[in-house]
Amino acid sequence: MPNKQLQCALETCCHRAAKRFKTEKRHLYLILDDWERGYSVYKVDVDTFDSSSDAGAAPDPLPEPPVVRFEARHGGSWYFAAHGTKILAMHPSGCRAFPAFDVQTTALTVCPWPRRGGNKVLLKPLFASVAGSLYLLRGGHFDALGAAPPPPDSTSRDDAAWRWIRVPSPPPFDDSNRISSFALHRDGRTLFISQDRSTLSFDTERQEWDDHGNWSMPFRGEGHKGRRGIPLRLRCRAGRRRLQEASGMEAWQGPVVRCRFQEAPRGRAGVRDYVSDTKYCLIESLARDDEEDLRRLHEDGYYPHRRVICVTTFGLKYDKHGELTTTQRKVRSYEMTDAHQLPERSWKPVAFWM
Repeated sequence: MPNKQLQCALETCCHRAAKRFKTEKRHLYLILDDWERGYSVYKVDVDTFDSSSDAGAAPDPLPEPPVVRFEARHGGSWYFAAHGTKILAMHPSGCRAFPAFDVQTTALTVCPWPRRGGNKVLLKPLFASVAGSLYLLRGGHFDALGAAPPPPDSTSRDDAAWRWIRVPSPPPFDDSNRISSFALHRDGRTLFISQDRSTLSFDTERQEWDDHGNWSMPFRGEGHKGRRGIPLRLRCRAGRRRLQEASGMEAWQGPVVRCRFQEAPRGRAGVRDYVSDTKYCLIESLARDDEEDLRRLHEDGYYPHRRVICVTTFGLKYDKHGELTTTQRKVRSYEMTDAHQLPERSWKPVAFWM
């Protein structure tokens, strides 16, 4: 084959491979503390959900086997982060690096800690993926992790290292435990954070902080913006106006959507929602029917909690009255039992759409 034809064939092959990688099907990854030595990661294909599923039906067993397990101390689910195609388990330990699992290659690698002694810090972290980097805020420390380096090259001894970079502008506060909410601006580079009844933003291009006054964003945790041109309003009055005036985030001003499909359980429940490219997904961690009986037997709260993980996917549309309603609702639930007897501080499930 002539060189020109060979080059053309190689370019076509590479183009197809890149396109195939770009359109790789995404899944929901549930991280649960149902393993005695730590956490299990389960891969859920939401496209297999049956639209005729009964929300009151008996829960299914979790999809076995888990794709990976992480050894880690229970009670620290907030130490998990997602970056690119990798799930990072950044639990405090005596090790110099922490494990990272790639959901596409199913390979396990290690990543160093951002700074010396950081592997022993027990502060609750804030993870935010902004402009291709994973930003980590703990206490008064601020670091950024770039994209993972390419596979090692056997012909070179100078392989690129996967490393953290210290952000030159530390946050104007030193207690990340008091962060109530955060959201990425529609410009794709500015991170908004509410902490102690005040809201600030960090521009990842300018590497600078801005103060937006004494008000808080009207939600807890991470805020998501509506997809496909449907903005979702987050409940706020003066705060929403100030957010719009300060940053032009009028995308937060759409109609209110309240999505609660399960009846209130007898026990505690944690709720968290995620957004995919084409649909919304609500994940609920609910107490099982016999949870109350176990609570009566163990007044101190030390017993393996039994939970039902309910996953509901749905779309959004406007009805004839101009109200935003849900459509194409599909439900699947799974049962699990905690592998430890620690009293749960939070039942909020950990999940990533990757």
